[in-house]
Amino acid sequence: MNPVAKYFLARLGLIVAIAAPLSFFMPILLALGIGLLGSLALSTFMLKNLRHGMVDHIDDRAKQRREEKDRLRAELKGEA
Repeated sequence: MNPVAKYFLARLGLIVAIAAPLSFFMPILLALGIGLLGSLALSTFMLKNLRHGMVDHIDDRAKQRREEKDRLRAELKGEA
């Protein structure tokens, strides 16, 4: 599974895990807001490995795209 999708789903699960119990005691929008803020704070520690994997995946993909772009530019100039 894509590391970006894993991080997104883990973050969404964290929001739901915080907001679901709170929704019994307060309005749902307020519970979701608190869940969002809580997941922001907790994901810093709980999802560190997933976040690093996501960043590495994005960096690798950006590097591949840069190399492909350079290769295509070289072909257009007739250097390759």
